[in-house]
Amino acid sequence: MTKVLIAGCLLLLSAGLASAQLSQITFASATPFSVGNATLPAGMYFIQPTNDKNTFKCVATSGSPSIYFEADEMDQTPSSTGVTFMQYGKNMVLKYFSVSGIQEFWITASLPEKQQKKTGAKGFKVIMQAQTTP
Repeated sequence: MTKVLIAGCLLLLSAGLASAQLSQITFASATPFSVGNATLPAGMYFIQPTNDKNTFKCVATSGSPSIYFEADEMDQTPSSTGVTFMQYGKNMVLKYFSVSGIQEFWITASLPEKQQKKTGAKGFKVIMQAQTTP
């Protein structure tokens, strides 16, 4: 009976952690940026998890445009919620996003980023705060 109770508690705890990870984040970009293999215009965006592990949707708060992309979990627990871009000249590429106290994700090199690197462009990080939304 004790084992069943402990297993039930662990199941509830893991369900609570999973739902915490399902938060979407909202951020503003003053310039166009690339995510996945698409370039999105400047604006307000949500990053939302999907039903597929490590697949996310970046969608304008107006509902369009949107793009699905993949991101890998990182081993560290972030202390803030935000998005990190790599800037190559005038081109911004979304590389990381995080939810404070829950998880940080890394986006592998996309076609736009690979094209920038081929030109020899040196990138630098641009970190922006984001907000979690239910």
